Amino acid sequence: GDDADPTPTTTATAAATNTPTIAAQPTSTPNPEAEVLTAYANYWELYAEAVLNLDHSILTGVASEEELQQVQEEIETLRANGVALRVVIEHRPTVIELTDTSATVFDEMTNNSFYVDPETHEPPEGEGNGETLIDTFFLEKVDGQWMVIRSIRQN
Repeated sequence: GDDADPTPTTTATAAATNTPTIAAQPTSTPNPEAEVLTAYANYWELYAEAVLNLDHSILTGVASEEELQQVQEEIETLRANGVALRVVIEHRPTVIELTDTSATVFDEMTNNSFYVDPETHEPPEGEGNGETLIDTFFLEKVDGQWMVIRSIRQN
């Protein structure tokens, strides 16, 4: 196809300067924002496993009792409908507040999740509706680990 962007001529010069991408962040200091986003991604991995296997206890240790209860209610609704959920979501998370012990993550997601058989987890692929979900997640650092305390769906 036609490439509208010509190859920049300064690429070799930029590479030769050997400037680190994050110059202000020393390598020995952990990046708190990255830690929060890693914990958030881990929460979603476990959430996806929980709603696929209809077992909220998978989230124990990464979600508060309040959040576990919310997921349990969602799982009960899935069970009542005779389905499980295969999570297929494109995340665009942003840490919008961060202290030493709390963080707020705003995520505008594209949801293409779909229902599957709760026993066989079939089909392995499906069509989602591509709806946009806007959630805010509140995390707290508990015993040195970030945990999702609660979440709010904006739409």
